[in-house]
Amino acid sequence: MSIAREDWLRAHAALWYDDRRYRLAWLALPQAVTCAVAGLCMALAAQGVWGQPATASKARLAELSALRDRAGKDGDRKAFDALTAAATQGQIDAATKLGTLYDPLTAAYFPNKPAPNDFVRAAALYGPGAAIGDLLAVTRLADVLLDPANPNRDLRRGCRLAQTWIDAPETLERTITGEERLTVKLATCYVEPESGLPQDPVRAGGLVTAVLWRRHRPTMDAFINNLGQQNPALVSGIQRHLAEQRRYIGPVDGRPNPGIITALQVEAGITNTVATPRPEPRRVTPKGPDPEVLALQAAARTGDRRKMADLKSRAEAGDADALTAYARLFNPVMNKGDVFAPDAQVAVAAYERAAAAGNGMAAGEAAVLYDSGYGNVAKDPGKAAALALRGVDLKDDQITFWLLFPEAGNWSDGFWGAIQAALTARGFYTLPVENKRNSAVITALRAYMKAKS
Repeated sequence: MSIAREDWLRAHAALWYDDRRYRLAWLALPQAVTCAVAGLCMALAAQGVWGQPATASKARLAELSALRDRAGKDGDRKAFDALTAAATQGQIDAATKLGTLYDPLTAAYFPNKPAPNDFVRAAALYGPGAAIGDLLAVTRLADVLLDPANPNRDLRRGCRLAQTWIDAPETLERTITGEERLTVKLATCYVEPESGLPQDPVRAGGLVTAVLWRRHRPTMDAFINNLGQQNPALVSGIQRHLAEQRRYIGPVDGRPNPGIITALQVEAGITNTVATPRPEPRRVTPKGPDPEVLALQAAARTGDRRKMADLKSRAEAGDADALTAYARLFNPVMNKGDVFAPDAQVAVAAYERAAAAGNGMAAGEAAVLYDSGYGNVAKDPGKAAALALRGVDLKDDQITFWLLFPEAGNWSDGFWGAIQAALTARGFYTLPVENKRNSAVITALRAYMKAKS
């Protein structure tokens, strides 16, 4: 064996056992490519700079970044030529920086760049850095090779590089933020047998939902607005992942349905997932509460007996607004006895008539009284749940808010058990009924609200 060959193997062995990134690069890249740059790797190892920027100088790295930014953002041709010259001279960091100016996927960051969009050129410039384990180059090359718009898309190599990226300690430390697009591409690798990676649909689903949690707009559009266009294996993985987390109730069949779309909207933090806020009229008219009724209520609250009698007369005639206003006068939550005594039974009787006439807010306020057992009303969580869902049916935004957000509504455990039983009967809740609030019942409520919107 020649001395050169022996030195090469010794250096290779030292790097293999001492540096994880070298092993990752060796496994992630085609071995022919790795061997082609092995001489460079050994030279770097001999100088103690493996795994560091190829220039091994923070000042030089900052200088190259400045050249790239001047070229890409300001259109500075001299800066572009200087960066090109450095890359041509074999400075790997310079090549990686130059690659971002040719990379179509980073074009938005460099609106005045002199370089054309060129997937092939970008991949060639990222290659040397990726071969020696530079994480930026690995990341960018994976993104380029996996992009559907790249005519030279390389699924197997791109997936191996993406796996290298996500396994890197630096990625684990700073999470996937900033690389949401690549994260979704890696997710597709876990449901594509041709990728060469072990298939793991549930992990793929977890990656997609992690990106949705970060409110990445392209991913939200793809997996919420256009879920039916996605790979069914990936959709199934998302369903399984969310079901295991008890954030989705429904079939795991790889097909979009209202339940999974609602669950994904929840993951993305979309506040208008359900029909809120969408105020409904307080009676069966488009105008909302009658101003005359509000005036009567205000006067009655001060002790005006004549106005109280007028309001009661309108309520007894079946006016939904008047019924709600009259109920509020006697609601012990609102009436503290300063002018006249509250009466919860009078309040719930008027509320229930108003709810039957189509007033969703009345249904929700009656539900609170029945659930808590205020005043002289017997505690009845079952009736409270029925009234709460009546409010949902009538698209009342107040009861929607009280149900979905724990800081807004203080419902009893029995109430949540009754809600679960009612949603089970309606086909929206499939888990065993338990007398407590849980994520599954909130998901079921959102699905029910969406179905009623």
